[in-house]
Amino acid sequence: MSVFRTKRMEALKDFPGYTDQLGLAERTAPEKASAFFQELMKEPFRVSGMVHRESGRDDIRNILEDNIPASLQRDSFYEEWLTDMAEVSRLFCDIQGTDSTGFWLGSKRGCRRYHIDNVALRMLVTYAGKGTEWLPDEAADRQAFSRREPNEKIVKDQSALQFMNQWDVALFRGGPEGLFHRTPDAALNEPSILMRLDHPSFWDRVRQAEQQKQVDPVPC
Repeated sequence: MSVFRTKRMEALKDFPGYTDQLGLAERTAPEKASAFFQELMKEPFRVSGMVHRESGRDDIRNILEDNIPASLQRDSFYEEWLTDMAEVSRLFCDIQGTDSTGFWLGSKRGCRRYHIDNVALRMLVTYAGKGTEWLPDEAADRQAFSRREPNEKIVKDQSALQFMNQWDVALFRGGPEGLFHRTPDAALNEPSILMRLDHPSFWDRVRQAEQQKQVDPVPC
């Protein structure tokens, strides 16, 4: 399986026209990020909401307002982080051709089993902690997955396992030929900071499911 890699986040706009399952915009974490997120991860949290293309920064600020300690909201890095999340959200809107995106941010993840998302495209950024674990097609047994067998049967080659790096912007396909991925063990056992973006129509379905079953989806 080939992976589309780029140093320019904007280049991901071309990803839907490629055949790759995964697009990665490789980035370096800012200098102040580690200390800020170490403090943020002391208390678990998860938030979600709709973020609009033209008001993303304000939308995200409002979503986070009651869940981020006031001392961290006064930190100069907080404004830098808000800007980054808004820029990534805007990019995903452009890729999807929408004026908004479903936004999830949290410190706890729980997808132990390898799976493929039931969406056309999804975008992730791991801001702190271990990034999502993914499996190239040649190292995966899709028939074992279809039979609902455990990870040990799905993974044909342990040495092929890979991880998304902190701050990289990951755009990947779901559906029948989508990307196999899961929450890595390190993120199952320790906190991390993950942002997930989805098409608004998917988010509407999630909200309906939450109202009917009182569930809160935890991403990978």
